[in-house]
Amino acid sequence: MPEIPSRLTPGLPEGIRRPVAALLLSVIACGVAWLAHVAGWPREQVLATAVLVATVLLWITETLPLFATAFISISLQILLLANPGHWRWLGFASGNGPTLRDFMSAAVDPVLLLFFSGLVLSRAAVKTGVDRKLAAVMLRPMTDSPAHLLAGVIAATSFFSLWMSNTATTALMLTLVVPILAQLPAGDPFRKALVVAVPVSANIAGMSTPIASPPNAIAVSYISRAGLEISFVGWMVIAVPLVLGLLAVTWWWLLRSYRSTTETWRIDLPDATLSRRGTWVIVVALLTFAAWITEPLHGVPASVAAALPVTLFFATTVITRDDVNSLDWDVLILIAGGLALGYTLQVTALDVRLAAVVPVDAPDWVRLAALAGATLALGTFFSNTAIASMFVPVAVITASLSTSMGVTTYVVVTAFVASLSMALPMSTPPNAMAYGSDELTSRDFIRTGGLIGAAGTGAIVALALLVNHLIG
Repeated sequence: MPEIPSRLTPGLPEGIRRPVAALLLSVIACGVAWLAHVAGWPREQVLATAVLVATVLLWITETLPLFATAFISISLQILLLANPGHWRWLGFASGNGPTLRDFMSAAVDPVLLLFFSGLVLSRAAVKTGVDRKLAAVMLRPMTDSPAHLLAGVIAATSFFSLWMSNTATTALMLTLVVPILAQLPAGDPFRKALVVAVPVSANIAGMSTPIASPPNAIAVSYISRAGLEISFVGWMVIAVPLVLGLLAVTWWWLLRSYRSTTETWRIDLPDATLSRRGTWVIVVALLTFAAWITEPLHGVPASVAAALPVTLFFATTVITRDDVNSLDWDVLILIAGGLALGYTLQVTALDVRLAAVVPVDAPDWVRLAALAGATLALGTFFSNTAIASMFVPVAVITASLSTSMGVTTYVVVTAFVASLSMALPMSTPPNAMAYGSDELTSRDFIRTGGLIGAAGTGAIVALALLVNHLIG
């Protein structure tokens, strides 16, 4: 929402709008924290409230780059709560708060290594042309009819979203879809189906693996902190059937909503070559996925196996220092900021206050539905990483109130729903990129992303309750 800083600071020169907007939002955060102080909250919760509100407001408005806000948030948590300066008006009221090391340990989680490995794999694929070759190979046999072509676009997008960021996947697939659009009449409704299928499929497939989206990484980290464990393949066993079902519904809905009016159907796609280095990238990627999937057999954590592609690509100069410098480091910092913020909510017991919105004696289906509904609603307007950072810790404390449903269920449901918040053009970066193609309107996103997101959320909650009932 880059226009919000301008609305907050009308008439000011461009160079100082964002700093002034950030200052205004910080004042609002301090005001909310003051209300918490007046209400008698302990000092650590008042300070945590100030950091939480300021971070969320800055993330929502994008007044500062998201990663910059995350970095500032981590620094404030250390300064105000760890209190390394031993100032008597900061830190915990009891004097026994977490240390600087505790906050850094929360931010620098092993799951970041897993996500870093995914970024390296993605960079290697883009650099060697593997992504374009595989996409062309997957789409070329599917160009004989609208139904087949749409299925090919959805399948290719979903495949790349397993190991590439949703944003990178959307950029790739939109590049491949443009030549197809050029071969369709301007008034054919099916053009919309091909474009909107890309971000919706990328968002849905973002649930598939722990490295597919930041909310997944945050969820895995919190499951581990709870003393539980979910492997790479364990996550996929839960997510992939659900993803396949939602993708099938998406395919059916788009075909029904945007029927092609083109009578003679013929689509030609350009060919793409694959170099020896490209073949090597595919081999390494397959070895890496095999190591992740077989974790229960060899016992090597996925975060450790993540070193395999990094080592092999550096050793064979597929990835160089310049490539490392061009990686999406801001995403890793954003995840770290989310993990640290969640730790602050837990250690100050602020998550308990947030979870108290739902009555303690409420049944599990009410708690889970309320959590999922709030995640979906707020995620429609805010970054899914920010929403996961807020609601995953709340999911953990909510699970502690349950007598029949565990932490893993609550946390995984929250992460899944965060990925399904895609009802508006600004809901996710993939949505914004597709909207920029000038083929879609906000109504197209509401009609598809909103409907699939709401239906998917209902299905996720229902399946979680059903499975819990059957095995409980």
